[in-house]
Amino acid sequence: MPLNRETPVPLYFQLIGELREKLLKKLDPGAMIPSERELCERFRVSRITVRKAIEELTVNGELYKLHGKGTFKTRNTASSIRELTYVIYDIGMAAYPGRERSIQAMAEVAEKRGYHFVIRGFNTSAGKTGFRDFAFRDVNGGYIISVQELTPEDIAEIRRKRIPCVFMNQSERYSVRASLADAGVLAAKWVNRQKIRRIALLVPPLALPDNRDFLDGFQKTLAGRHQTEIREVPYDRRKSSAALQQLLNDGFIPEAVVCADDLIAAGAADVLDRKKLRGKVSLCGLNNTYLAAELNFSSVDLHTDQRSRTAAELLADILEGKAPPPPYSIFIKPEFIERKQK
Repeated sequence: MPLNRETPVPLYFQLIGELREKLLKKLDPGAMIPSERELCERFRVSRITVRKAIEELTVNGELYKLHGKGTFKTRNTASSIRELTYVIYDIGMAAYPGRERSIQAMAEVAEKRGYHFVIRGFNTSAGKTGFRDFAFRDVNGGYIISVQELTPEDIAEIRRKRIPCVFMNQSERYSVRASLADAGVLAAKWVNRQKIRRIALLVPPLALPDNRDFLDGFQKTLAGRHQTEIREVPYDRRKSSAALQQLLNDGFIPEAVVCADDLIAAGAADVLDRKKLRGKVSLCGLNNTYLAAELNFSSVDLHTDQRSRTAAELLADILEGKAPPPPYSIFIKPEFIERKQK
């Protein structure tokens, strides 16, 4: 059942129409859809195309995902089992380092408390963003929202719809936060202890408030005279490598590389290893993921699993009428994990 490759309409957009007509119309609410591999074979498209189509349908509320179980057609009527829905910026971010700990922790809470655990993306490949793209009528439970990019309009929509929510990046009615400013302070204190003066600071997009908070905490805590080269890089290992490589090419050899994300730190580690500089240049990341342990660099631990578990427990309490009255915020204190580099 091949799609039309001659038309300018993107394949994934064609696939959305095919899935609606030839699959979703025939499935009962709550039924599981075929696997990605089966859909690739049936429609003769790549897995990337299938994932984009499923992502769109998930954001539109026509499909939902249950962690470890599969993707299902949304129920038209409320299920007797409610859902703890984890909302991230992009569904592809579920595979990011550290995110697996969040997902596992929340899934365990959901199972223990008798809820389905669902993951939904806030952003779509077509560029649509915002909770206006969610099918609010299908909310059967509440949201744990880990999206820095929320607009005031998004938050106003959530309030208007009175959707039970726990926020992980905003101080709203209910939130479970980690202070990125405190994380920046811990990274700077590590630099101060080593009396480092030449620093390469690689930070994710500063348009996001958490990243600005990290930078602010870091800069305010640095002691003594120092030379800091700041580079803004995406959450991308290769692009992080390229940014540090360019600094080295420009003649700036740092005594330490501080990265406001472990994925970015992994990219820096690749360059330092290639240049045989790991024993001479200290390296620090953020979030203490498996990458920090595997590649042996220090990292500020945001205790992602504890924060996620706490957020899921709080949302379950809200849904069951057991939560304290709002506003109610819980802050999880970051911790510096130092690893000696060889």
